[in-house]
Amino acid sequence: MSSVKPLKEVVRHLADTFNNPQTRESSYFDFYDDSLMIHGFPPNFPANKEGFKQFIYLLWKAFPDIIITFDDIIIEGNKVACRYILTGTHKGEFMYLQPTDKQFRVDGMTIFSFIDAKVIERWNLVDMLSLMEQLGTKT
Repeated sequence: MSSVKPLKEVVRHLADTFNNPQTRESSYFDFYDDSLMIHGFPPNFPANKEGFKQFIYLLWKAFPDIIITFDDIIIEGNKVACRYILTGTHKGEFMYLQPTDKQFRVDGMTIFSFIDAKVIERWNLVDMLSLMEQLGTKT
């Protein structure tokens, strides 16, 4: 894509789809190419689209009301860097932690690499220490 505006719209639509429990399972993964490579997600998941799906389904099950809000979207070429906030309520098992019913708010950053309007590579950093502290675990 040659223009910044279309990629910004794709990323905003991607977030809206992630945040919508009624439609996310049927369309969220359409934003990602089958050749997807992921970086920075928990170990024990394959670094491909299938591993990404497994991790996202785990998030949606553990935090059914999870919301991602992109505060900054910076675009250069085919890469989009985003600073975000994740919020939600812990309703299901997550990383061996039984549901606590506690709410959380954590910061993160991600970089998407696109070909056309499909993500082919994604890097992710999230403040897991803060998440675990908010859910009541000792690290």
